[in-house]
Amino acid sequence: MRGFTHIILIGGFCFNTAAVDIQPVAKILDSRCLDCHDAETRKGGINLTKLLAADNLNEPKTAALWEKVDQVVRAGEMPPKKKKPLTAPEKTQLAKWYELTYVLKNGKEHIGQTALRRLSRYELINTLEDLLYISLKRPYVFSPEVPALLPSTLETILPADAPGESGFHNDAEQLAGSKPPILEYAQAFEYALRKFAQSPEARNKVFGFKEEPKTLAENAAKKILQRFTRRAWRGYPNEENELVVWKTYQKQQKNKDPVPALLHAMKTALLSPAFIYRMETIKDQGTPYDISDYELASRLSYFLWASMPDEELFTLAQNGQLQEKSVLSAQIERLLNSPKRLSLAEDFAGQWLGFSEIVSNRVFYRNQNWNRGVYDEVLFFFDELIRSDRSILEIIDSDWIYQSNYTGVRAGGSNTSLPSRYEDIFKWRRQRPEGIRERFYDPPRLIKIKNDQRGGIITSVGILRTTSAPEKTNPIRRGVWMLDKIIGRKMHAPENVPALSKSQKVDGKRLVDLADILKAHTSKAICTSCHKHIDPIGLGLESYDPYGKWRTSYKNKRPIKAFGQFPNGDQFQTPGQMKQILINEYQKPIVKNMVERMLSYAIGRKINPHDRPVVERICAALEENEFRMNTLIQGIISSPQFKNRQD
Repeated sequence: MRGFTHIILIGGFCFNTAAVDIQPVAKILDSRCLDCHDAETRKGGINLTKLLAADNLNEPKTAALWEKVDQVVRAGEMPPKKKKPLTAPEKTQLAKWYELTYVLKNGKEHIGQTALRRLSRYELINTLEDLLYISLKRPYVFSPEVPALLPSTLETILPADAPGESGFHNDAEQLAGSKPPILEYAQAFEYALRKFAQSPEARNKVFGFKEEPKTLAENAAKKILQRFTRRAWRGYPNEENELVVWKTYQKQQKNKDPVPALLHAMKTALLSPAFIYRMETIKDQGTPYDISDYELASRLSYFLWASMPDEELFTLAQNGQLQEKSVLSAQIERLLNSPKRLSLAEDFAGQWLGFSEIVSNRVFYRNQNWNRGVYDEVLFFFDELIRSDRSILEIIDSDWIYQSNYTGVRAGGSNTSLPSRYEDIFKWRRQRPEGIRERFYDPPRLIKIKNDQRGGIITSVGILRTTSAPEKTNPIRRGVWMLDKIIGRKMHAPENVPALSKSQKVDGKRLVDLADILKAHTSKAICTSCHKHIDPIGLGLESYDPYGKWRTSYKNKRPIKAFGQFPNGDQFQTPGQMKQILINEYQKPIVKNMVERMLSYAIGRKINPHDRPVVERICAALEENEFRMNTLIQGIISSPQFKNRQD
């Protein structure tokens, strides 16, 4: 394998399978790792023998295993502390080999293959609303007689999207792996067009007239449809499909009123791949190249709004100005100052942190006001990070929160405000309409807190509820959530795990304290490797009951033991102390995880090894700028992964 280069394309990214001789690193693995991780021992379920050959580097499982080895070696977790550590030259050799093989392409940075992206259900509904100038989502209701938190009509018509490997519903590979639901699309478009046809204001914006004319000049009809398809297809040139739309109109218009014919032609345009997919021009280049202004406009609006570009973005794209640094920066500011930025809290954070389950999963339903209040607390908090350009680390801890009147949880603080950078989008979107009595629903209010029981999102009622069982807390679930969602450490459940109840007796003695039961349950070495990370965090949150209320004892009057020790030796006695350890000692993995989560959402795919250089640059920029949210968003948009494509 030495002496030539073989490029492999796998899972959307490229790497060199023979850029560097594998023998020196194979020798390191053989001498330092295989005594615990060979085919027979498989400590921790890991077998590294398959990594010793150069002929299988292109296999997904091999690449994923090499990535895991690279991560634990870089983090200093392997070899374990009781073993002799790797020497500095050995670490350098492993890191350099991995970088040249999996991170770089021919020694240079690259972005991997850019996948075709289909609109997610959330994006599709938003796009139809903006394209047709109508409302299709169920509004927040303020009357106890009308059920709240129900799906909209389109959400019942269109099938829900399954999350991809990125963890998000807008994952290009996941959407490409499932057939577009054409029949449901047709039904949804018919419903949206019926609502559009019933709105004189919407008709005026699209057609240029409110009242239906009996006749319409051919030139006027053509202009209406040309403008509609330009917007619907987001500037993607498609003369052949434009002709199909026009012929559809002509066929339907014969001996009929023009408006039904226009609606039929519009439905044809919506069923076109140019609407359902975010089409981009392909140049068949193996190196990154700039996307067009129209394509950048779409990437920008779907990242920050989860919807199509508006007229200002279209105009800038048409004039070729959007790529200009100052223009792009101004547009980012404008888009973030819009109520449509709600999607970053609702769609991105709702999926990432899982609090969307509060309104979508009936398991967590208590009553309308409670669920809505709990959901809005987290939604408002995340949006405040953007609105006031706060540190992303305030997800862990903050001296302010949003507090609802319906959860029964009080943080002992007073009303406050934060210096804002952008518009308060909830002034009109979430507050009580005029004439509605106060007792129906009050949105959460921003307060300054006085104790360390609250602060940040990780001790918000919404997160504590969704990480609990229906009627009791689950420290393992809470610990796994923290490690996965916040620290970025993936946990995989081992096979044949006995029920927790089976660990309540040890040597004939019945255990009562949860901490002792967990210790007995995870006494096996294969369990300890993960539970030493899981259990301290899970038990550290045990002072919060399944509904997020603070408690000092269980129902049986036994005291809560909510203290612990992290694997690095740091100890804590309270949730506040645990948060400070997370911020001080786990800052780098937390920041890296947050960068990767938002970047993944923005580009519609999982993060791959070749994304490492840009992730590191964004992390460095965040550290230089007090970890502010705007720095994260700007860094993602200015990255090659966002502004370029590669075929």
